[in-house]
Amino acid sequence: MAANSFISNSKIKFFKRGLILLALLIVFDQVIGMLMHKLYFSATSGPESEIIYSFTKTDADVIITGSSKARHNYNTPLISDSLHKSCYNSGQDGQSLFFSYATTIMILSHHLPKMIVVEMFPEELYYKEMHYDRLNVLLPYYTDYPQIRKIADWRGTRNEDTTSVFCKLFPFNIEKIKLLSQSYRYNSMWFDLLKGIFKKQKTESGYFPLNNTITENEKQKYINEFELLKTRERIRHIDPNKLASLIGIINLCEQKNVKVVLVMSPVLKRYSDDPVYELIDSIVLRHHISYFDFTNDDRFNNIEYFADNHMNKTGSIYFSSILAQKLKDVLLVKP
Repeated sequence: MAANSFISNSKIKFFKRGLILLALLIVFDQVIGMLMHKLYFSATSGPESEIIYSFTKTDADVIITGSSKARHNYNTPLISDSLHKSCYNSGQDGQSLFFSYATTIMILSHHLPKMIVVEMFPEELYYKEMHYDRLNVLLPYYTDYPQIRKIADWRGTRNEDTTSVFCKLFPFNIEKIKLLSQSYRYNSMWFDLLKGIFKKQKTESGYFPLNNTITENEKQKYINEFELLKTRERIRHIDPNKLASLIGIINLCEQKNVKVVLVMSPVLKRYSDDPVYELIDSIVLRHHISYFDFTNDDRFNNIEYFADNHMNKTGSIYFSSILAQKLKDVLLVKP
């Protein structure tokens, strides 16, 4: 009996210690999360501060949104001078239509610009695992800004098969469970936040010019790598969430009476047989919105305009000067 009582007491002690440890971990997680939240929203330099400004502070007349192609190809000071309107470039390296959709939602919740320009690299409409991973940039906003939770939640449903037995037995979005942790939301941001404190990165209205120039060999290398990547993709299909993001941007702008313009900036090589062009054409016709495709424009068929698969400063000046005139014409059209 004494032995059994000892074993029982040991189990109780073990259980209590386990509960205490769990409670300490939860408290530690919450405290770290709160500290990171304060550090994040105090950022004054780096990509985090740029996203904060785009999401919560910008009051520009014209907003450029999109990926690194928006960030590097669209010379916002030049566009601003040409239009005689304030202009801000909210493009971010490595992002996609998901980010453009979140940016649009956030901006229109506090400000009504005259126009939102969406950079539309054709590949962005295809499913890519990395674009779901990069939705982590939205996680710091999960509690304070519920309007973009649905986009952040897509991280947990990217490959979900709703017809599977597992999904029916366990209909949980694993991302929502992870987000119960406050510190999880900042997992990959420690380095960027600390770097932003010590290294100030200056941009011109969100525009970040590239100064180098690509060589013919480098151009061909980029094209070959892209073509090889396409052949290796096991699942190459239009992503329904990205399509929903594009339609969501258009619908939001229509509801708020904000002009929306889709733009495909110049590329190293256009793949004219890609079905994504036909899809975008149909969306543009259905919604009666402005759309400018520069991917097959011979005026930009010159390596002097490219730094890599993005335009360099010379190219961005040339492209933005032409685009600005087209945007000016759109602004002149009365709704």
